[in-house]
Amino acid sequence: MAAGERIPLADHAADARALLAAARRRVVERLDGELVGRVAATEIRARVDVPGHDNSQMDGYALASADVSEAGGAVSGGAALTLPLGPMIAAGDPPGELSAGTARPIMTGAPIPVGADLVIPVEESAAGRFEAAGAAGVEGAGEERWSTVTLTPRSAEPGRFVRRRGSDTHRGDTVLRAGQVLTPARLAHLAACGVAEAEIEDRLRVIVLSTGSEVAVGGAAPVAGGVFDANGPGLSAALHEAGAEVVHQGAVPDDAGELVARLHEQVVSYDADLIVTSGGVSAGAFEVVRHAAVGDGVTMAFPTVAMQPGGPQGIGTLDLPERRVPWLAFPGNPVSALLSCELIARPALGAPSRTRLRLPLRLEAPEPSPSALEQYRRARVLPSGAVRLVGGASSHLIGGLAAADALVIVPVGTDAIDDGDVLDTLLIPGGDR
Repeated sequence: MAAGERIPLADHAADARALLAAARRRVVERLDGELVGRVAATEIRARVDVPGHDNSQMDGYALASADVSEAGGAVSGGAALTLPLGPMIAAGDPPGELSAGTARPIMTGAPIPVGADLVIPVEESAAGRFEAAGAAGVEGAGEERWSTVTLTPRSAEPGRFVRRRGSDTHRGDTVLRAGQVLTPARLAHLAACGVAEAEIEDRLRVIVLSTGSEVAVGGAAPVAGGVFDANGPGLSAALHEAGAEVVHQGAVPDDAGELVARLHEQVVSYDADLIVTSGGVSAGAFEVVRHAAVGDGVTMAFPTVAMQPGGPQGIGTLDLPERRVPWLAFPGNPVSALLSCELIARPALGAPSRTRLRLPLRLEAPEPSPSALEQYRRARVLPSGAVRLVGGASSHLIGGLAAADALVIVPVGTDAIDDGDVLDTLLIPGGDR
């Protein structure tokens, strides 16, 4: 790459994915609530039909539609029908059989007996309810002998209130795809399908360091001219949300030797898989990551990415005797650091893609954009479905990003955006939600 040449964001993000590929691992875990938010590493298929048998959708009476016709023709609209009553079926009972010309009391979720093809709900019986001692409205309820039940069905259509086997999921159906997040509903679905464990992406162990002698951490007051550390907490949270485990967060002054020594110590102490730093990658006189890359034990490249904010980037490894630890070095301005994590580290960690929509802009006046760069503008999604920009384009305006729930993508070749322009927009957590 020629000096000063910018590379597309997509190319740099691909380099980051390749760098982290060797560090990523898969683990098999038993299904439980702790897996919420984890990412599936492989496709999972259902081991059984769901439901596993025809079952009742209601508390009521299982019977055959043919018997209804024989007993009284088209019985509907509340016309009464009296049938002999067979044994009750509870959820978990074997289905058994239905004797011709009879009805069997059945509970919600209980298996439909062989010979039955509909359920009349208990509300459409003479009494309209069951009692603990037996079936209300059933002669001799609770006694060990057959009795009768009087039904007033609104319909006797075959299949009424019957949940068919496999009506939710068939055995062999794909129920989770690689790259999908495990949600409470997906965990419940997997369990219902007979799946007891899942292969998931393991969490990479990450060290997060903010560079700069001006950075104050741990609640300490900054020195004169210094700043509180916004990048450490922000990047740690973003990496955690992307599926990583942050094992150490700290800061280091503008001393290349101290930076490298600190990283060597922390990588070994915390058995880290990845290093993420902020600051020290631009063209100033105190670019500590650039200075560290001149010495032994660090292999880094410093591409300029055609994006705004976040153009200056660093990518490479900390070289230990036994392994090389991936290192992503982001710019120091808070918005640049967080957008770099969102657009580069997050996909490299295997996190699911954000929702991407084409939405119209609502602007009071045209806004300039650098035509050579892909610009990411902080925005809020309006109730109308349009988006309105939040704050300016400068990379230090972290308050605007905190208020945003979307990133409007202004493509390369655009020198201005205007009201009504329809642009690709990424939905991100934030704003008032």
